[in-house]
Amino acid sequence: MTAPSRQHTPNPHLGAYYGIITAAFVSLAIMLAMFEQLGWTEGVIARCMILLPLALYLVVAVGSRTLDAEDYFASGRRVPQVYNALVLAAITVGGVGFFAYTGAVFFLGFDALAIGLGWTCGLLLAGVLFVPYLRKAGAYTLPAFLGQRFRSRQLRMAASVAQVVPTTLLLAAEMSIAAVVASIFLPVSFWLAVLLVTLFVAAVGILGGMRALTWSGSAEFITGAVGLAVPLIVVSVLLTHLPAPQFTYGEMFGSLKGAETAAGMLPVTPGDLAPALTGPAPTAVTKPFLQAFGAINEAGFLALFFCFALGTAALPSLLVRSGVTCSVADQRRSTAWALALVALFVITAPSLAVFAKLLMFRDMALAPTAGLPAWLSELNGRQLVQASDLNGDGTLVASEILVLRDRVALTLPMLARLPFVLTATLASAGMAIALAAASSHLFTVSASLADDIYGVLDKRPIALPRLMAAWAAIGACALFTLVFLLIADVDILRMAVTAFAFAAATFFPVLLLALWWPRFTSWGALASLGTGFGILFLAVTVGGLFGIAETAVGTGIAGLIAAVLALGAGVGTSLYGPGPTASETAYYEEMRKPEGETMFDQAQARALTASARETEELSAL
Repeated sequence: MTAPSRQHTPNPHLGAYYGIITAAFVSLAIMLAMFEQLGWTEGVIARCMILLPLALYLVVAVGSRTLDAEDYFASGRRVPQVYNALVLAAITVGGVGFFAYTGAVFFLGFDALAIGLGWTCGLLLAGVLFVPYLRKAGAYTLPAFLGQRFRSRQLRMAASVAQVVPTTLLLAAEMSIAAVVASIFLPVSFWLAVLLVTLFVAAVGILGGMRALTWSGSAEFITGAVGLAVPLIVVSVLLTHLPAPQFTYGEMFGSLKGAETAAGMLPVTPGDLAPALTGPAPTAVTKPFLQAFGAINEAGFLALFFCFALGTAALPSLLVRSGVTCSVADQRRSTAWALALVALFVITAPSLAVFAKLLMFRDMALAPTAGLPAWLSELNGRQLVQASDLNGDGTLVASEILVLRDRVALTLPMLARLPFVLTATLASAGMAIALAAASSHLFTVSASLADDIYGVLDKRPIALPRLMAAWAAIGACALFTLVFLLIADVDILRMAVTAFAFAAATFFPVLLLALWWPRFTSWGALASLGTGFGILFLAVTVGGLFGIAETAVGTGIAGLIAAVLALGAGVGTSLYGPGPTASETAYYEEMRKPEGETMFDQAQARALTASARETEELSAL
């Protein structure tokens, strides 16, 4: 008999609250623009534009604090679909997309679109293949679902350990880019910026878990979207006279091609699989924007696309949010909203790259060194570009202008000679998106360690010890990432490629089989999980010494090969090993039904009822 469905009612005032947050952010930008005209220094404006929104996010997190297990791990299962979509989009794009992907499009043009298309297709795959059934299962974490699906503690703990690698890599990448932005615009060194970012993301996770992540992350996405849109729309109006950069930047292709040619940028020979994506170091732009397959050939483009598509579909930080909405239908719609938001960003990033590239090389092409544009000294001063007349001919060409990939987005307002407040607004927006993604990655790995390892070992039905284990895991993971960032030289885009490759190789095959093949068994799941993770781990570590996965494209190819082998291992082990048990078959059949109460909540209700009945019987004796 199915337990009666519980009603999860969202707060009816959420729209008003986030309207106030949006109005406060816009009002802050307007006030600082006025104060800039009155003589406020750029340092004061940057501190206000970055620190005040951070204080607002912390206020939201403090207001969302909780000690209830369902609120902490699943946000009470009452998040409206649109607000969950905002956080899903922030996790997918993150600071990696906001800064590194935009910079990659600036350098590689068409070739870099493999990343954005992969994100978009990956969300589509997740929404169709995984999300509805994970919502019906209702497990707090992805490893918990696998453990419940196959009634296996070993599989649950193995999956928890396996997800540490991709999630921690993305956590380090997001924290790194947030710290870089803070160190550019605030009077702090990089190591101090890393420490402050670490404290922020750890505080959000400890205060309210998934609940705090949801509501602070929604605020961060809104400010991030507004902060990106305003400067970009202003530049679009200046260049194309229309406030729709996604649809008008194509008008600039002719001018961009002329500026690239005048700056000495000629078509390059299409490469093979060896060349990597542009690194974070200052680099000259050598490839015309519209040239297809100039840095990456067709095979490399497809490898990156499928790596990001499969990795996004199986990314633990995204799938852990499959249980926070009110119903299966709401979760489907939430994923659709997130897909639309990510697709909008994917078609927006090229417009930013085109505008920045046009403004930069139109002014610089064959310009006399003595008459360089005023913005060049400003960009040099903020360590966004490096330019020098290397051959002493009195002109600058493309090869003499070195640009930092992860800081291209920040150059646009300066290139367009806009007020500094718009540069600070763009920096604040990118930092907000990076912090939202970092907080989610940190919570994902820490909640899994607490729920899937400590929770398996400690069977007491008491919430506080699990919450304390989650707090301790958050602190430990944050400290580990802090130390790693202080001692390692980080390329955030390369780390993101590796993380998505691990997600694709480790979790996509096992999820596909677990949700769509009733013959799949626990031994098959262990074989699939271990094969995918092990092969890619060897390719990245040992294989890197032999050139197998020394580039981003090579890592993507290794991830796809590992995913295929993991799929074969799961199928083969399930076919030639013991068949599924009756409980596994029953779980699979119930999970495939979209109607009814969440399976995990039903199990919790039955356990509470049995515990209450046992207590009554003992008291009667």
